[in-house]
Amino acid sequence: MEPAPLDEDALRRTLGPPSGPWASLEVVARTGSTNADLLSRAGGPAPAADRTVLVAEHQDAGRGRRERIWEDRAGEGLTFSVLLRPREIAPERWGWAPLLAGLALVEAVRTVSSVPAALKWPNDLLLGPDPGAKGAGILAEVGAGAADDRALVIGMGVNVATPADALPAGGTSLAAQGADVARDAVFVAVLRALADLDGRWRDAHGDVVAAGIVDDYRARCATLGREVTVTLPGDRVLEGRAVDVDRDGRLAVRSPDGDTTVVSAGDVVHVRPAAR
Repeated sequence: MEPAPLDEDALRRTLGPPSGPWASLEVVARTGSTNADLLSRAGGPAPAADRTVLVAEHQDAGRGRRERIWEDRAGEGLTFSVLLRPREIAPERWGWAPLLAGLALVEAVRTVSSVPAALKWPNDLLLGPDPGAKGAGILAEVGAGAADDRALVIGMGVNVATPADALPAGGTSLAAQGADVARDAVFVAVLRALADLDGRWRDAHGDVVAAGIVDDYRARCATLGREVTVTLPGDRVLEGRAVDVDRDGRLAVRSPDGDTTVVSAGDVVHVRPAAR
C-alpha cells in the first residue's frame, strides 16, 4: 500500500494563519534540499516571511552536519525546513536554534507515541530503549544579508515509517520502534513544539536560562551523566564524563583527572550508560 501524501490544505488549516503559529507552509513532491530552497528565498525582492515552512515528499540532495548526506525514501519520512527571522535575538545567540529543534522533536515524539525519545548532544534524536538509535537529523544554516535581516533556516529529516530492513546502520524509525503513527501527526506535533520553543526563546531575547529552555534540554539530554568520547575539529579526541550543557549550548566534559573542558562542536559517542 502506497503511503498517503501529506495534505497541504489540511496542514495549512492546522498550522497556518489565522489561528496557527506558522506564516506560510508549502508541500512539494520532490526537491534537492529544502534548506537550500529556503536559503535561496531568504533574500531578493520578495523574501520569505518569518516562520515559513517547506516540506518535500522526497529530497535527493539533503545534507547533514559536516556535509554528510541525509537520504530519505518518498512517503516514509519527513524532510522539511523552517525559516525563522528571530530579530529579537542577537545573532551570536542563534547557536541554540538546532538544539531547540532537537528538543521539539523529542517533545513531538512523546506527544504522538509511547516510543522512548531523548537527545544525544547537540541535537541527534535517539529513539527506543536506552541507548537508543538515531531517528532524525538536523542542520541549521544562516542566510546571507544584513545583520538585522538575516534568516535562520533549520532543516530536519525524521524517520517515521521506514521499515527496519531499509534503515542505515545505527538508524531507526518510529515504525521500527513499533509505533504506527501518521506522518502528518508527527509533522504537526513537531511544528507546534518548535513554535512554542521559538516563542519562549524570542520572548526572553535569547536568554535560554530565563526561558527555562536550558533546564528542559538538560532533562531530555541522554548524554549527560555518561562517559563519552568526543571527536573535536582537527581530529582531536576528548574522553570523560559529560556533566553539563551550559547557557551557550556547549557540552562540559570532565576528564578522569578532574579537569573540565567545554566544547561547542564535536561528534559524541556514548561509551557507558548515564549515571543514576
